[in-house]
Amino acid sequence: DRAARFYAAGVLIGLSYLHNERNIAYRDMKPENCLIDSKGYPKLVDFGFAKVITSKSYTLCGTPEYLAPELVLGRGHNKAVDYWAFGVMVYEMQSGYSPFSDQNGMDQVVICKNIVKGNLRFEPSFNPDCRDLVKKLLNRDVQGRFGNLKNGTDDIKNHKWFSKVDWRAYNKREIPAPFIPKIDSPVDTSHFDPYATDDHELDRSYKDKTDWAKDF
Repeated sequence: DRAARFYAAGVLIGLSYLHNERNIAYRDMKPENCLIDSKGYPKLVDFGFAKVITSKSYTLCGTPEYLAPELVLGRGHNKAVDYWAFGVMVYEMQSGYSPFSDQNGMDQVVICKNIVKGNLRFEPSFNPDCRDLVKKLLNRDVQGRFGNLKNGTDDIKNHKWFSKVDWRAYNKREIPAPFIPKIDSPVDTSHFDPYATDDHELDRSYKDKTDWAKDF
């Protein structure tokens, strides 16, 4: 529960900045897109689906298990889809699985039906305060969804589950992280899963003489 709260707090700060300062909807919230930096703090990555939204968008995008009902139904969506996905991620961090997953596989039709039905089940071990927050985030009524109300992300930050979080200290990165990865350098990729590369795809004789990335 402590670790889930720590990572959720960092993700929420990121969403708050995107929404309030940039009018950007992230639209691909999931654990795979939250990396842990050298100090153990979460960072949002992969902005391939991110978009500036001031009214509504009708693009179907995202990861199936994290899609908000209005996305699935094609009714148009705004930044509130990120709060739904945030609720799904908090649920997954607490329970180990997403609330609308297909228990028999990865059938996207089943997943979308589960999202539209909106039936939530909580294990007895689920933190009661966190359960209350998740229910408010996974509100099918967009206008009543936590984060999308008058006070925005402050409603989430002031929720009882986050009562132990010192937000000022968090922003200064003064709170001890639950886990700090051991890395040798800023470009150490040892914590990433290896993947196969076909040799025929690489031109090993190529030499870059343009210096196009020297200041990158």
